[in-house]
Amino acid sequence: MSMNISGIRRSWMLGLVAGALAGACAGPASAQEAQGRASEDGSGLRFSGFGTLGASRVHAPAGWGFRRDLTQSASDARWRADVDSRLGVQANYALSERWELVGQVIARKRGTYAHDSDAVEWAYAGYRLNADWTLRAGRVNVDSFLMADYRNVGYGFPTARPPVDLYGVLPTTLDGMDVTRSWIHADVQWRAKIATGRASIGDVDSAPQGDVHRLFAVMASREEGGLLLRASYAHMRIDMNPPVEAMNGLLQLASLPVPAAAAQASLLFRRAGARSHWGTFTGFGLRHELADWQWSAEWVRMAAEPLIRQTSAYVVVGRRWGDWTPFVGYGRTHDAMPALVVPDWQTTLAPVLGPAGAAQAQELGAAATAAVNAARALQSTRLIGVRWDVHPQAALKLQWEHVDIRPIGSSLWSRANGAAGRAHVVTAVVDFIF
Repeated sequence: MSMNISGIRRSWMLGLVAGALAGACAGPASAQEAQGRASEDGSGLRFSGFGTLGASRVHAPAGWGFRRDLTQSASDARWRADVDSRLGVQANYALSERWELVGQVIARKRGTYAHDSDAVEWAYAGYRLNADWTLRAGRVNVDSFLMADYRNVGYGFPTARPPVDLYGVLPTTLDGMDVTRSWIHADVQWRAKIATGRASIGDVDSAPQGDVHRLFAVMASREEGGLLLRASYAHMRIDMNPPVEAMNGLLQLASLPVPAAAAQASLLFRRAGARSHWGTFTGFGLRHELADWQWSAEWVRMAAEPLIRQTSAYVVVGRRWGDWTPFVGYGRTHDAMPALVVPDWQTTLAPVLGPAGAAQAQELGAAATAAVNAARALQSTRLIGVRWDVHPQAALKLQWEHVDIRPIGSSLWSRANGAAGRAHVVTAVVDFIF
């Protein structure tokens, strides 16, 4: 009798989520009982959770699908409930004053090539050496961005979602370890961290995930009087997963005694990510809360030539009036790697490969060029919205976005054709914590 392993995995994961939700939703009494059972050495179990119920109306070029990030599935539907809706549960188990186990599971819609294990956002053991030093090992958050700790917790920020122009391509988890030192000097809170491990990247709706490994990252932050400043840098090895047969075909064309065609095939081979490349990430961010004003801004640069040379940034400003916080924002992303032109191999290679062989080479060149160009992101977003804190643990948000997409720069959209375009996205969400 055959067994559907994928189905078993999904059932197991759904069961895990359901079990965690059952424990978390048992009510405050359960959490209090768990804390009440904590021993004098600080051990105990705590459950918490968060979620978002959202709906979006998308007006975009025909066939294009709006996505919050590249882990989401493709959909060109006008009305969407799967862009922001999610439910997360976190369990913290303190073994002692020094040791803690942390797990976080998030149920949301994911892309075709996503792994079942992607639902597990955090799964690590933490050890506090003293008041200043902490070590974590396992699956941890990629702590290189302002929203690293809470990018899935909508209640923690004013907008309907993290700015897509920057956060749409960034990984959320790191399988590895990090070491943090935190200290206070002259009323200033300092934090420094080093991390190493691996992560998954790429558009998981159109291809298997790529791999970031041999990663080494550093982060430093300074916080005083409502102003948080942080800087991050990472160095890593990047492996993508282009089709093997297509890459072998390009290699064969690169070895032909036709210099122009061979050079074009070699460039396509390298731009398609058939080989590993070293890459760097540099980021700066700030968040400031002054009286009723709050604003945040980030800038990141990702470079792994000839794969990517992308710069992204955003700024969001809001002002609080009682329970209401209107806000405006602007974001932009730009890939400086040049777009490629489809090579004319039909004519160039016919004397060498014959008409049929040249036609096959032309098809391969067109497909490889389209794949490389489809990975480029060039767009800007203007947004305006309002947040209403309807409850101490819930907020309603309304947001309107206008997105300008430049030619051959639509990689943040699913099934886009590479043409220039404009889109409008209207979103309503309810974010909550428990």
